[in-house]
Amino acid sequence: MGKDFIIENLKNAGKNIKENFKSYTLDFIFIVLFISVFQTVFGQENNIVGVILTILMASSMMRDLTSTPLKHLVIQSSVLVAMAVSACLVVILNPWIALIINFIMITIILYSFTYEYASNLYFPYILSYLFMIFIGPVTLEQLPKRVLSMLAGALCIMVYQFVKGRKRVVDTTRDSLTVIIDEALVCTQCLIDGAGKPADLEEVRKNLYKLCKMVYERRKRVLCVSDANFAMIDSARGLENLILVLYEMTGPITPDRIEILKKVKEKLKEFRAFVQREVNCLKDMDFSDFAGSNSSVEIEEIFRCVEYIAIHLKRMTDPKRRVKYRRTVLSFAVRLKAALNLSPVRVVYALRVAVLLSAATLIVQLLGLPHGKWLLFTIASVSLPYADDVGKKARQRFTASVIGCVIGMASYALVPSAVGRTALMMFSGYISYYFSGYTGTFACSTIGALGGAVFMNGFGWYDVGSMAVVRIVYIAVGILAAVAANRLILPFRRSAATKQLWKKYENTVKLLTVICESDDADTQLYYSLVIQSHLLEEKLLENAINENWNGIDNMLSECRALVRSAHRKNSFGTLIANNLS
Repeated sequence: MGKDFIIENLKNAGKNIKENFKSYTLDFIFIVLFISVFQTVFGQENNIVGVILTILMASSMMRDLTSTPLKHLVIQSSVLVAMAVSACLVVILNPWIALIINFIMITIILYSFTYEYASNLYFPYILSYLFMIFIGPVTLEQLPKRVLSMLAGALCIMVYQFVKGRKRVVDTTRDSLTVIIDEALVCTQCLIDGAGKPADLEEVRKNLYKLCKMVYERRKRVLCVSDANFAMIDSARGLENLILVLYEMTGPITPDRIEILKKVKEKLKEFRAFVQREVNCLKDMDFSDFAGSNSSVEIEEIFRCVEYIAIHLKRMTDPKRRVKYRRTVLSFAVRLKAALNLSPVRVVYALRVAVLLSAATLIVQLLGLPHGKWLLFTIASVSLPYADDVGKKARQRFTASVIGCVIGMASYALVPSAVGRTALMMFSGYISYYFSGYTGTFACSTIGALGGAVFMNGFGWYDVGSMAVVRIVYIAVGILAAVAANRLILPFRRSAATKQLWKKYENTVKLLTVICESDDADTQLYYSLVIQSHLLEEKLLENAINENWNGIDNMLSECRALVRSAHRKNSFGTLIANNLS
């Protein structure tokens, strides 16, 4: 199994080299230059901050921080400065006093950067915090400069977001809507050709989830989404609804129906060209032109679906609507509760890992373990929100450590010079870009870490081999501690989380249904629930696959049908459209 795993990783790396050589090389050059410049400006003692920032800048791209840059600049500055101050205090204070500070800081980091709907960002921040304690500690006299470097780092993160993610919104919107339109075109053509209907709406929903996630991340604040983003979501939902309406057609596809389907197809092509910016405007729709001499309830419904999409695509691109935010009528208390939104998974995970890491830090400090940082890094890496995932991650880390230590031992034993070892360490960092899996990436990190440990005082097979064994022992102990803690201290399993998510999803759907039946709905609340329902669906599907939870598709379909039925019965789509006009 190990041999096959290595071969698979090498194959993936080879494929990545062909496809991404230029971009990965430029990224690596940027990292080297950034760290060098940062060290020149802020001094050798803050070299580790330069390393940390390259990690945080890259990982920050998992989320879009550009919609409210000042807010996120303040958040990043506050977190980074708090990390720097806390790390300094943990180093200089009595270990027992430091234990409390460490626990509080780790809990804050873990809870703040663990998310229910989006990819978690806690590990880069925890790793950065541990780096400042164990690799680049500073004294109280050096702290002001460290704080200044962290403030500069927060600014660097935001600049990086704007440079690397400047086209993200446009690209995501264009690509996702194009995929959904293409699915609608396939459905239409299948009906015209009499080839039946496509099996499901998986691609449509994947891209709808993607759009909802983007809007969720770009909210100005809780219950504060722009009209343009409302329209974007409604454009995608309108396309989904059109496909469902076409799916519901019963009976033979008559010539009159084919004529209507061809007109739908032409409009979809027009929508596609508009989304791709091949045309600048959409023509107004007229029912008499669309239906011709034919008129029926079915044709009227199809026309309304197509018209709805056209209206919202226009609104989506209206510059005025991009900066228009409708006020919610909900009280401050309700908004505050929504903003806090305490999550059991996040709370349990933050407390469990904070206890483990702060206790491990105390032990390392009291015993004066020279390479105790490897123990801490391992615990941080292997401890995951769901206890079910810990075993797999532990196996991957141990396998990667053994592979990295064997390769590193051979390399550094044969290359005693500082220049040669520096080149090997840099190469291991560069080549890690080409491994997509955790095992390959961490094996490269292990080679670099082993090189740092033996750089000036480990020569020959015995010295390097001894250090490799020491690293493997630390990692093994860290894995055992993490596995034990995740099973004994407030263990939280995916099955329990999935049940909680399902209950939350059901409540969201029920509330949406009630709102659909209301004559005076809060627009912000409505769209917040729409976004939340789609994000919950995505997470439920992900968990259901991992849990082998059969029947989830049917359960979700029933809930979607309830909301859709309420929309159609009460013409709520028209109400919302009027609210946004």
